[in-house]
Amino acid sequence: MSKTFKAPTGTYDFLPEDHDFFTFLKKVIRHRFRQSGFRRISVPAFEESGMFEKALGMSSKIIQRELYNFTDRHNRRFSLRPEMTAGITRSFIEHEMHKLALPVELYYVGHCFRFGLPKSNTQRSFWQFGAEILGESDPSIDAQLIYLGHRILSDLRIRELCELKINTIGSVEDREKYIEALANFYAGKERSLTPASQENLENKKYLSLLNPQNEDEAILVKMAPKITEFLSPESQKFFDETLAHINSFGIKYSIDPTLVRPIEYSAHTIFEFSEKKKPNKIITGGRYDGLIEKMGGPDLGGAGFSGGVERIIDLMKRNNLDVPHKDDLHIFVAATGGSMAKKAALPLLIQLREHGYHAVGVLGKASMQEQLLRAQKFGVPYTILVGDLEVKKKKLLVRDMKSGKTEEISIEKMLPHMDKLLGAPTALDTTEDFLGHK
Repeated sequence: MSKTFKAPTGTYDFLPEDHDFFTFLKKVIRHRFRQSGFRRISVPAFEESGMFEKALGMSSKIIQRELYNFTDRHNRRFSLRPEMTAGITRSFIEHEMHKLALPVELYYVGHCFRFGLPKSNTQRSFWQFGAEILGESDPSIDAQLIYLGHRILSDLRIRELCELKINTIGSVEDREKYIEALANFYAGKERSLTPASQENLENKKYLSLLNPQNEDEAILVKMAPKITEFLSPESQKFFDETLAHINSFGIKYSIDPTLVRPIEYSAHTIFEFSEKKKPNKIITGGRYDGLIEKMGGPDLGGAGFSGGVERIIDLMKRNNLDVPHKDDLHIFVAATGGSMAKKAALPLLIQLREHGYHAVGVLGKASMQEQLLRAQKFGVPYTILVGDLEVKKKKLLVRDMKSGKTEEISIEKMLPHMDKLLGAPTALDTTEDFLGHK
């Protein structure tokens, strides 16, 4: 027996029913982003490894353990993108977008890759969508991003299933004081930590300790110093103004002083939409002032968020939320008999498709009964039957698959008859309109 293959560990197939949800999600985010003045950007799936190392920091978990690295035939080091912000920032600098009207508002939908231990809510190959606002540092921008995430989740009908948490990580100087306080707090508490957290402590990754792995660590996190105790007056003012803007929207949120992002480019506001009573993060975001300058650009601010496509689809499915099914078939064309019927059926099938209907035809050697069984499997409401006798009479049979009733009509009246049964296809279903010919 020949070997069969399966999707690599940590990956999975995006099946047609998944794409129904993905198509709906893309329609929602495209509408909300364009409404807010964002334009779409796409960056390469791989970049120079040094670019990610510069942006994320050599000590980050992503760089140390999760990058998919490879060397090309010229011995150059590249990595598959683990996230989108670094590549978009690189593009902002390379194409001198800082000379455009600021801030520059960009959105994306892209495939990302991380070589981590695959868990139930994480994958090695996954889709992200998100937004980046580059070139400005202002609390109102952070608030707008949070509201945009809230609005997208509302449009997807899952906002009530999620909770919004907000915090600040302050400035670089604030964070240095905070990390020193965490180092002093966790000194001598190694025995209360899991092996993974002990490793973080040994490697001085103190912010990572605020992501507890068990109940004992959760108790320590509650007792540990909070970043809000180390904010400068300027950082506190930035946070207060951000919250004031959010309060004006009237949306629900909570301030979580333990919420951090252990990534070097994080600054000031951080936020997270997560599934209620579960550890699943749906949208995460925040500010990254200093990243553009760090990567060789001008000293300009930036902020953004990213959402997990697969996690959103999973959440919608688990809560039995349906979406439009644009790929549903309308008509099955069956040719029965000899070559005369087959030759006549194919142009009819093409004519139905050009008119805007989703039509499929199996013009093989199967009997009429077998083809009707196939039509049932396709789930079409109507089947058009074409036989040699019907062709001679310039007729065809239209069968209602639900009632079983069959009606004979002339071939020339096929389209008006199907329009009467199904409703005429909308303009967007026609090829000419899609190509801009109308």
